[in-house]
This record gives sequence, C-alpha cells and structure tokens, in this order.
Amino acid sequence: MGGHGRRYRYAKSYRESIELTDGRRAHLRLVRPSDKQLLLDAFERLSHSSRYGRFMGAKAKLTEEELRYLTEMDGTNHFAIGAVRRSWWSRDEGMGIARFVRLADQYDIAEPAITVVDDYHGKGLGSMLLRRLTEAAWERDIRWFHVELLAENTASKRLFAALSPEAKFKHSGAGSMVATLPLPEPSTASNEPKRSAGSALDALVSSMGRASASMVPHTTRPSQPPP
Repeated sequence: MGGHGRRYRYAKSYRESIELTDGRRAHLRLVRPSDKQLLLDAFERLSHSSRYGRFMGAKAKLTEEELRYLTEMDGTNHFAIGAVRRSWWSRDEGMGIARFVRLADQYDIAEPAITVVDDYHGKGLGSMLLRRLTEAAWERDIRWFHVELLAENTASKRLFAALSPEAKFKHSGAGSMVATLPLPEPSTASNEPKRSAGSALDALVSSMGRASASMVPHTTRPSQPPP
C-alpha cells in the first residue's frame, strides 16, 4: 500500500510546461528540499489577504520548521507539486504550490492545499495544479479529498451548495464547512490527466480557478508532537 516499486507519472522526473490564460508559461515539477529560498521568495509576494486565507491569521514569516515540512516530503503520504516561472536573467520565480497530506488513520483520504501567488490569480493556474494533484493522489491509492473551507468566504458557501449530493459535507464548529470529495478515476488511455466535468471535484477546480474559495490550511502546519 505504500507504493514501493511502483512507477509513478508524478515522480521526481516529472516535468510539464503549461500556458496560462494570459499567455504566460508555468513549469510544473515536484517540490524539492532545495526549494526553501524559492518558497520564501514566493511567500513574500503573497498579499495580506492571501496569507490570512492560507494560514488562518496574520503570518509575517515562515519558520525553519515550516520550511522543512513544506519542502522535505516522502512523496507518498505528503506530496507537493510546484509551478515555477523560469527566467534567463534572474532567479526562477515561484508561482504556486499544490500539496496533499494523507490522513494517518484513513489511508484512502488526504487533505489538499493550494496556494497561488497573487500575480497569477484568475489565470487558470490553481485549477491546473489541483488537476495534477488529483492525478498524483490517485496514483498513490487516495480516493477522497477531505476539504475544509472558511464559512465566512462567500465563494466557499456557493461551492458547497453546488457540491451536494455527490460530496459528503457538514458544518464544522470552528467556523468552517467540511466536505469529503470523491476523486475521479484517471483515464487509462493516455498519460494526460482526465477532466471529469460535472463532478464534485470539478466544482472545486472551477472555484479554485477563480481564486475565490479559501481552504483551511491543516496541510500547511507541521504535525505537533504528542504532549
């Protein structure tokens, strides 16, 4: 069940170049331990509202522990794919990251998280990252995404109204709404990810593409040691 010996499409060798709706290109690959500075630079370019929506409060900087957690993963239970804008005359620029963390007590369920730098909101990057993340999750035997969205976010409320009855969802006592979304089975006819129009996940993809729904960021935080 741990994926040992499998050949994943979304592995260290994975590379893909995509075009955004404004014509700019993004290069997709897995996040590496050497991406810490790239992640720090991208964090500095997040607006206050983006940081609040992603970290559930004011966030001035990332700690060393958080940087290790966000860049040093096993690739199976904790997986992340990043979008980079390449430059010939300066350092590469981080554009966004999508990740999932498998639930410790439910092997086929994971929590996803997506962050897109403000300059690239509304350009289709969030939806593309989520599609690739979904494919990578399916490869690793994950069949459901557990998603928690901020109840105060209007787009989140519209999204949850559109998810029923396919998704299992409920209100949380922490000012958020929780949904468990089934992942669509990838196409076996080719290596290209499959679009599953009309599914609950597709509704989430559409919302993320509009850069409006805010996910509660459990997957951003390192797990705390037991007391």
